Amino acid sequence: MKIQGLAIIFIIIIMPITIVLSEYVNNKITIAKTELEYNTRLLNSTYDAIKAYQLNTINNAFGDISTSKVKDIEAAAKTFFNSISSNFNFTGYNSSNMQSYIPAIVFTLYDGYYLYSPFRNTLTEVENYDNTYSINGETKYGLKPYVYYSCRYVKNEPLKKWDFIITYTLDNYITIQGLINNKYIYDCGYLYSIDNSNGIQKSGNNYIYDGITFSEDDTEELKEWIGDKEYSYAKINGTKYYLEENDGDNVTETYNGKSFTFSRNNQIFFIDETGEKNYSQTKGYNDDRTTFLKYYFAIKQNKSSYEYYKHAYEFSKAVLTNDNTPDYKDKAGTEVKKGYDLSSLKSSDAHIFNNHASDITSIQEYGDYAIFTGNPQEKSSNFNTHRQSIIRYVVETNLSASIAAFKDSTHSNIDFLMPKISEPDWETIENDVCAISFLQGLNIGSKKYNGYSVVANTLTKEYIDEDDIYILAKDGTNNFIYCKANDETLVNGTVSMITKGTENIKYYPGIWKINFEQKQDVISVPGDTIYYNPIKALGSYTSIMGSSGTRSQENEDIYMYIHKPTTNIRLKETYYKALGRERWCSFNINNINYELYGNNRHDEYFLIDYEV
Repeated sequence: MKIQGLAIIFIIIIMPITIVLSEYVNNKITIAKTELEYNTRLLNSTYDAIKAYQLNTINNAFGDISTSKVKDIEAAAKTFFNSISSNFNFTGYNSSNMQSYIPAIVFTLYDGYYLYSPFRNTLTEVENYDNTYSINGETKYGLKPYVYYSCRYVKNEPLKKWDFIITYTLDNYITIQGLINNKYIYDCGYLYSIDNSNGIQKSGNNYIYDGITFSEDDTEELKEWIGDKEYSYAKINGTKYYLEENDGDNVTETYNGKSFTFSRNNQIFFIDETGEKNYSQTKGYNDDRTTFLKYYFAIKQNKSSYEYYKHAYEFSKAVLTNDNTPDYKDKAGTEVKKGYDLSSLKSSDAHIFNNHASDITSIQEYGDYAIFTGNPQEKSSNFNTHRQSIIRYVVETNLSASIAAFKDSTHSNIDFLMPKISEPDWETIENDVCAISFLQGLNIGSKKYNGYSVVANTLTKEYIDEDDIYILAKDGTNNFIYCKANDETLVNGTVSMITKGTENIKYYPGIWKINFEQKQDVISVPGDTIYYNPIKALGSYTSIMGSSGTRSQENEDIYMYIHKPTTNIRLKETYYKALGRERWCSFNINNINYELYGNNRHDEYFLIDYEV
């Protein structure tokens, strides 16, 4: 064939194909770049929502209470919408139409989640209502009712008649409600294995875990700064109570065999939501001696670590065995007498209501294994596997339905479908407090954008993460320094661990990382706001801000790293006591009346442990 013929074939056939392929590739590249850019904007907006939530809760003494938490989450959702409208404004999308592409925002918390999405306002059943604020049939955005990480368990055998619900959390705390062998149970606590090498053991009045003994006599006095003054404190149900020590009119009181001399003018306060000292919780010594002394000795002789492991043992024994449980009562105040004997509970006993029938069906896709076998603290344990499966199932099923219903709620012509969430993101959802945002339907060329973002909230007061306990030590220049529990310097001797009773330290050797967060002070200078650090000791940059100074965990979580037989016994003691104290003192919805009305462990008040 002549060269002219080849040229004609190239021009007529090959060149158009090349142009089409080039345009196709360029279009794919443009779509990929736009999709990546939208992913970044969505991620940044979700991060802004998390930061807003952190700022509102960290400095709020009542940030754990549900009513306050709802306000903080709603404020975070508004921050998200403002941020995403700003991020997409220069592409032609403003705040008024961006909501049409956001089917849901999810805020996962310790034992459940809130879903922020549109709903149809229905007032047809209300005879008289004010149209000024609520219009019948109007589409409104707001938080839907709280959804717990709960699962129902059913068994009907001669010796096993069960119909109860377990609510899971981000750690090993569970709540049990329902019928067990024809007896109604309402109980909750931290679940451990017991009476074996991996569990909690009882020895007399002491409790032993991983070689560490927890005694009622082993107490601590915690201190931190408010503004330019240091105070002793105790945290009770999430709220810190500070001792204000004054001069004059001294009195001596004896507690637990020790004498304490202090001024009758001493007062106890907490920091309220305005940042002011509030003395309303307890009266002074002269007005109410009994109540004052309970708070006073809770601050001076804090034994929360002991109480944590004591109650964990009692609760775990009730859950896992059918042994006699003298003096033990569930959270409803009912005498248990014999344990619930749930050691044989299997994942196949987990049931859900079938939407297409009146009966119930088992969650078979999650296998068939004994849930409570082994140590619940282990990352690979059956308990942890099942806990994560339930959290994933609850979030996925409810969220899929909500996103699918978004089209009807907004009269949109877009079919909204839940995107495939990656396994690393599911791991974050199953183990952390976080925000999940969805953005769908935006044109990005030849297809519609369908993206999501997951951002973990690493500064939350309601969840004591095992990785967030810091250890006090001394560096090479003899300065106090806090570092992570797996800091390499704790192992190679560059940093020396500090133990209780040495160096005249003002802080207990193990502490929760949130105590390092900067606080607002409106007390020292009236009318002016300054900031201060509650803890004056420095933090290790290499292990806290980065990971270059941490010892390799070889796919282990921090808990199993500490649990190793080769781990320094002093490190174990410091870590376990700090973790137990912080968890025992944290806010929990099941213990909302924990301080004033009793934790129902023995129909006692929390502060009865410090009664004179």
